[in-house]
Amino acid sequence: MKRLLVAFLLAMALVGLTAAPAVAGAPWAGPPFRAALNTAYIFSYGDGTWYELQGDVNDPIGIWHFAAYDEEGNYVGPADPIPPDYDVVMQFSWKNISYGLVKTFPLAFDLKLSIPEAGVDMSYESAKAYWMGVSLWDEYMIKLMWPIEPFNPHIGAKVYAVRWFPPLTGEDGIANNLNDDLKLPPGTYTVHYSENLRRTYMNMDLLTDELGNPLNKSPYRSTPEGEWSTSYTFVVAEPQP
Repeated sequence: MKRLLVAFLLAMALVGLTAAPAVAGAPWAGPPFRAALNTAYIFSYGDGTWYELQGDVNDPIGIWHFAAYDEEGNYVGPADPIPPDYDVVMQFSWKNISYGLVKTFPLAFDLKLSIPEAGVDMSYESAKAYWMGVSLWDEYMIKLMWPIEPFNPHIGAKVYAVRWFPPLTGEDGIANNLNDDLKLPPGTYTVHYSENLRRTYMNMDLLTDELGNPLNKSPYRSTPEGEWSTSYTFVVAEPQP
């Protein structure tokens, strides 16, 4: 699973939901995703790194807040504190070529989440409720992030994404310690995350090296290797006087 995680980290994208028509000539994949402002998106499988959008929600600027490491690559501390008035969403996303491939991914991939300080204890079974529908990797996402290409450009298949998005805050927030504004109280939160790929999965995207040179001329496999787990912290800041 660690090899999957590297691929995911190289293809992370954030989301928030807005309505849009289906794409002509393609399987209906639900409306495209747009990230919400004033929201911290924490990468569930990461180290506490989170992402936000600023500016115009239709033409946003992406801001990263990375966990700190020293020159030897040793973890030093959590990412910048999350503002106390922000919503907080845990997220996982997977992008690939062809609708059917992406749609079936959640059937083969289990994950669970525990955040004791927030009263969150999500099992593999209960986590299934937070998978969101498949969406097209549209021009907005290409502009915001980057294009994803098939290993063979002649196959004509489109790029889709599927996302797992449990919100900690807001009306649907799963944290049980929210304040009157439905936000997380200031403090340090510990995340325990586990995942398990249960069957071999074929990937049809194009892999490239640092110079953009193609690395694969055919699909490649993601092979089950058992449960993989990680733990880390994130911080919600104190209100400013």
